[in-house]
Amino acid sequence: MGTTLPLEIEKIDWPAIRATLKSGTKIDVQFNQFDAPVAYVIVMALDIPVFFCRRVEANVTPKLELSENPMVYIPTTRDLCSLRVVVKESVLGAEYLALTPAENAKFLRRRRSVRIRTWENISYRVQFDGKSNIYKGVAVEDLGRGGIGLLVYAAGPVEQGASAQIKINLPGESEQLAASGEVTHCIAQDNMPRMYRVGIKFVTISPRDQQTIAMYMEQTRLKDKSK
Repeated sequence: MGTTLPLEIEKIDWPAIRATLKSGTKIDVQFNQFDAPVAYVIVMALDIPVFFCRRVEANVTPKLELSENPMVYIPTTRDLCSLRVVVKESVLGAEYLALTPAENAKFLRRRRSVRIRTWENISYRVQFDGKSNIYKGVAVEDLGRGGIGLLVYAAGPVEQGASAQIKINLPGESEQLAASGEVTHCIAQDNMPRMYRVGIKFVTISPRDQQTIAMYMEQTRLKDKSK
């Protein structure tokens, strides 16, 4: 269905790709650059370069163009993986897909529990469980693939363990990142009434958004290193 990119199948490292495609793994499939990614779950991967996945949300019907080569984002234990694919078969309105690699996977090495300190123009909106207000960003103090540290102006402290829904805008990214999380700490900022430093651990975040954060972290690290 898709258009095979100019890479011989013999040059694709299928064993490395297949190792990331364990049954039950949730992945994101972005059918084109203008649409939001759609959540799928891996059903199985064959010995030959073909794998099968099932759509997670029944009420989402992706728009699948024959000329498109979707991008697949896969979370792995040590790395973040993205892969351009060809759709070999689509069943029941893309509820089930048979995919084959159109190119080698790109692995972005990630470091456990690493965060970057950032004062760039990152904006956010966050809503905490039990509070009606949606808090807009005062500042983002630090950011990592596993969580975020915010400076929040609020009438009172946020309870540790409270759930949070957060949307993040990174510089240079046209699409918002979304995650749910849990408040790990809330500390009053010295000499600043009603200002709190709030740490949030991500509980659910899409593989694509997780990779976007990891790439932003790497770009920031390299930029700081070159100064």
